[in-house]
This record gives sequence, C-alpha cells and structure tokens, in this order.
Amino acid sequence: GSKIADSDFDDLCAKQPGDRLSFERKFGADDIGGYVHSGGTTGSPKLVRLAHRGFCYKAWAHGATGGPGKNESIFADYPLFHVAGVLSRGILSICHGMMVMIPSAMGARDKRFIANYWKFVEKYRITQFTGVPTTLSVLAKNLPTSEDVSTLKKVATSGSAPLPVETARELERALGIRVLLTYGATEYTTGATQPPREGDPRFGSTGLRVPYTQVRPVELDAEGNIARFCDTNELGIIVVKGPGVTPGYVDPGHNVGIFTQDGYFKSGDCGRVDEDGFLWITGRVKDLIIRGGHNIDPQTIEHAIRKHPAVLHVAAVGKPDSYAGELPIAYVQRVDGSSASTDEILQFAAAHIPERPSVPKEIHFIDVMPVTDIGKPDKVSLRFDAAKRHYTQVLGEALGGNAQVAVEMGNDATHGTRVTITVSGEKNGTRPAVEQ
Repeated sequence: GSKIADSDFDDLCAKQPGDRLSFERKFGADDIGGYVHSGGTTGSPKLVRLAHRGFCYKAWAHGATGGPGKNESIFADYPLFHVAGVLSRGILSICHGMMVMIPSAMGARDKRFIANYWKFVEKYRITQFTGVPTTLSVLAKNLPTSEDVSTLKKVATSGSAPLPVETARELERALGIRVLLTYGATEYTTGATQPPREGDPRFGSTGLRVPYTQVRPVELDAEGNIARFCDTNELGIIVVKGPGVTPGYVDPGHNVGIFTQDGYFKSGDCGRVDEDGFLWITGRVKDLIIRGGHNIDPQTIEHAIRKHPAVLHVAAVGKPDSYAGELPIAYVQRVDGSSASTDEILQFAAAHIPERPSVPKEIHFIDVMPVTDIGKPDKVSLRFDAAKRHYTQVLGEALGGNAQVAVEMGNDATHGTRVTITVSGEKNGTRPAVEQ
C-alpha cells in the first residue's frame, strides 16, 4: 500500500517547498528520456527511443535558430503523444519561458478547437502561428472575420508533411504571415532543418540544417551503406546524423538496416541539397508512384489539383495495374457545399500537370480525408482502398458478375502488405480467368 501512496503526484507535490524541487535525480546524457511513437505514414507506428541529450540539444538548437522566446504564447496543437507535442509544445516552450495553451488532448484534431481557432488566438494573445499542413489548409479556407489576431508573429513554421505552396500563399496574402516548412522526424527528436527567419526562405525548401546535425542526400549500395554523397542539387536518399538522432527503436526488429556503417540514420525520404545548403524534400521512397518505370512524385499531382477552388484536401496514390505496375489516382475532399464533378477535377488536373504520365486516371471524392494521428494524409489506407477497388473490379469482370468477391488489405510484418482475396460462388471453368 505504501508504495502506491508514495507515488501519488499531488501528495509528492505538496511535500515540495514550492520555490524549487528538493530531490536529486541522477541521469546521463545518453540515458533514455522517452519512448515516443513515430507519426510515420508507412504502416504501423514504431516506438522510438529518445535520449535526454536529444531533448536538451533540440531545445537549445531551436532557440538558437530564431525560434520562440520568453513572453511568447503557443497552442499545444499537436497531440501530446507526438514528438512535436512533447518537445516543441512542451519541453522547448517551457525551457524558453513561454505560455502554452492546451486546447484539448487531441490538439488540432479536436474540431471544436479549429472551429474557434481565431477566437482562441484573440483571447490568449497567441504569438506563434503553427500547425501541420492539413490544419493550415482548413484555416486558410476559414480566415478570421472580426477577431483580433494582431499578436501573431509574421513568421510561422509548419512540418511533418509537405506544405502546399497555395496554402502558404493564401495565408501570407490574408494574414501577412509567412509560413516556412521545416524537416524533421520523431527519430531526430523533431526538426533537423529550419528555414532562415530573415531574407529569402526559398519557398518549397525546408531550410538549412540545424547546428551539429548532418543532413545529406546519398546513393546507397547493395548492403544499404553509403556508396557516395550526392552532388549539389542531385536527388538521393536523405541520411541524418547528430546529437538528436535516436539510438534505435524499442523493437530490435525495427533496427535492422536502419543505420549505415558510419552511423547515419536512413530516413526513407528523397531529396536534394542546393548550392547554399537548403534541403528540398521531394517525397517518401514508399510514396513514389512508379508507372512503367516512370517515377511520379505524388506532390506534383497534389499541388496542381489543390489550386482548384473546390478542393480542400487531396492525396495522390498509385493503384495496381497489370501493364504499367501502377497508375496515379487522386482522392479529393471537396470544400463544404461544393458540387464540382470528377470530370471537372480530372480536366483541371490534365490542364495543370505538365507531365502527361503524372495526370491521374481517376478521381475519387471522399467525405473526410483519412489522416494519421498527427494529421498527415493516411496514404497507407488510401493505397489499400485503391487496390481493393481495382482487384474487386478486375475479378468482377473475370467472373462475369456471378460470384462474390471479398478483398482484404492489411499490414504484414514480413512482406509489408498482404492482400487476401476470397472468391465464392463462381461458375465452373472460371478459375483460370480468376488466377490470370
């Protein structure tokens, strides 16, 4: 019984003097300070081990690169279980003496918060305008009317997914706030690059590496080690090394092949570094749509379609194709009340996407864009949906509509993805067509 009594938070607080904490806690820089789950879009989240060194270093580095300061206020708009919730809206803000306003444990995923966002800004005199790109897209379409939002600083940051240029332009036009994109990951204890606060931020880039962190595009060899570092502006796989990088995952199985021989973490992101050291992320290795050997960056499709006034959110993925391997398609969530048709969006896409192979073959309207726990479009579930639709259609044609077809898609620890197809009630003689 006494063990439980000794661990009651309120009792322990009451025993403290009030102006300081009167206990000693011994821990080293390399001791693990937290387990944080990755907000990755590649399937099941992984538990990432993060060291005290990484938390301290990042709290310093973000302050040193022109981040938040005292007398500032910020929303805890990321869920508190996400690394940006723990560090950027927690440890970092407290270290720098900021006021943190927690609208709800769900952060920006709480619809009541977003519906009243500008009222909260006015009431709590918020200075830091932040949010993941999906949140910013909604706010850009629902701008303040009578609210006083003059406390917001004229430079803001976003991260965790590509920021549509259109969204950034709308917010700068309407609010005078320049939104800059950072690049980070749970595995780096948040941001590895920051755009400069002054001068040309190079819209579309994610800025410059933070001090003491190496961010390099490389070509990997067959063993998964660095064959060579890429030249200026040459595309490669991004690898990262520095005091904030995780020592590894909780599950040892996830650590296989994740580091190069010389200790760089392999991100799974594609990108390039320009002549001045600015990082340009071009996409996830797994998000590339590969159509008959032609690599299609889904962002090309998404940036074009998002310019249509009826489009609130868009995500492009590949659907299976027996001839080309994959074909690009897009899922679209329309602005409330819009009646734009699939043909209208397809024609708009064809007119605005410069490369013909990148023009999507289909548009699917969805009521709500599925997102991961931190608000990134959930491309895994969309790829599953695209494959499910395709297999069901192809099998239906092979069977002549007489049989029942069920397609189940799911993550698989060994193969990445598993597809289970069940056919029942088919006519005699249709099996070869089904197998084909």
